[in-house]
Amino acid sequence: MRYSHLLGAAAGALMLLAAPSMAQDKTHAAATFISGGPTGTWFPTATAISEMVNENYEGQPVSTIPGKGAIGNPLSVGSGKADFGLSYGPFLLAIYNGNNAVFDKAGMSNLRAIANVVPNTVQIVMAGDQPPDTFSKAADGEKLRIGVGAKGSSNLFGIERVMEEYGTDFEGIEKAGGTVMEGQQQGLLDAFLNRQIDVYTNTVGVRSSDLQQAMAARDAYLFSMPDGIRDKMVENWGYVKYDIPAGTYASQKDVVQSLNLSTIIFTTAEMDDEIVYNMVKEMAENRDRLISAYGGFENWQPDLMPVGHPIPTHPGALRYFKEAGWVQ
Repeated sequence: MRYSHLLGAAAGALMLLAAPSMAQDKTHAAATFISGGPTGTWFPTATAISEMVNENYEGQPVSTIPGKGAIGNPLSVGSGKADFGLSYGPFLLAIYNGNNAVFDKAGMSNLRAIANVVPNTVQIVMAGDQPPDTFSKAADGEKLRIGVGAKGSSNLFGIERVMEEYGTDFEGIEKAGGTVMEGQQQGLLDAFLNRQIDVYTNTVGVRSSDLQQAMAARDAYLFSMPDGIRDKMVENWGYVKYDIPAGTYASQKDVVQSLNLSTIIFTTAEMDDEIVYNMVKEMAENRDRLISAYGGFENWQPDLMPVGHPIPTHPGALRYFKEAGWVQ
């Protein structure tokens, strides 16, 4: 009897020791997380998230691969060539809907959002002699000289959409005798400082050095976007309203109404709930690891993950968001 008690106690101890490893004894089919180029910020972000998810499974099922950017990534995931991806909200919405300027084929309605991560903010610097209704006047045929970013950039895409919501476009601006300057941001900043253009734009994190220089080196102010235009950009293109706090820049005394370009982690409706739940749970509980992967997470909080999804949210993510009290 004494030996049976000892054997029972030993067996119980072994079970307790085995419990943690048994909790990790889960498998998942191999899955790829398509990001950006190895030298950008998306690749280390996706890699850190993949590593955190893999800690829940045997065999390290999630691997990060380089991607083709905000348009290429949704096409890869929607067509089954990758399983998770990163993109910007407006491009994700355009490919989900289809038959538009971004994607002229039938939409990929199987795409699902998982989490909103570090956003960029649409920031428009006006020369001091430009009135707040400059864009409305451009739509009426007055000359406008504006820098819009490099061809294919998210900044150029967004500014072009803003102009369209005002009732004009780049071609219309140039027909009216204005200037639409494309190119890298440093060249556009130089053009603004040299008074070759009167409006400098960039879609980037707030307090970016180029915006600070544009505001400091020339009489200038941040353009505050009217609610009507913001509403259209949210409804039609998946942007998110954002107010740049007063004092963000040295000469900025008031809150400036703007837009955020959300960066969205996404997958498809076919992806199982458990791994998506684990992904958002790990992100919520490991913010410091995300900051180590990309410093932009310093200004990010986990409760922002459900904000600004331009397409339906995956049910695995919704399960965690509801448990956390972030959505109803």
